[in-house]
Amino acid sequence: AGLGDVLIHELGLARSIAGIAEENAKGRALKEVRVAIGPLACVERGALEFCWDLVTESTGIAGVELGFLDAEGDTFVVRELEFMEEA
Repeated sequence: AGLGDVLIHELGLARSIAGIAEENAKGRALKEVRVAIGPLACVERGALEFCWDLVTESTGIAGVELGFLDAEGDTFVVRELEFMEEA
């Protein structure tokens, strides 16, 4: 797969993660979204981080960190949402 193919794949994943995060945040301020990724998931973490910034930059979750958790096999799932402390 060429670089363009990789980025298109990760761009779609980043959009999906952003959608899940926004839906589950229900207006609360998010700090970090953690995604569990297995070694067989064919996900390039660097590309996913790059796409995450692109996808979220002009949204309600701009600036939210994307974190990674190690998982088994081909796992790819949004595992945790961390919210900002309520002041």
